Amino acid sequence: MKNRIGFIAASALALSLVSGCAVADVGYYAERHPNIEAASVHAEQAIERMQAAQRANHYALGGHAGRAIALLHQAQAEMEAAAATASSHAY
Repeated sequence: MKNRIGFIAASALALSLVSGCAVADVGYYAERHPNIEAASVHAEQAIERMQAAQRANHYALGGHAGRAIALLHQAQAEMEAAAATASSHAY
């Protein structure tokens, strides 16, 4: 069980580092794509709440919270990609 929690924590950390690099120019996307930026902020808030739930339950959530956090990081990366794609088109 401890190995699984460690793996999930390491995965979440790796994804957060990757997504952190991907959103280096947040101001640009926030200005041009406010809906995508708002969705990304909500995803970040959801991550923080899931982490709080993990702490409150002593990380005994069967790996589901860790998986949810990883999926939220994935969603943020997709939001960044959507903003970049939309920015590459002249609408």
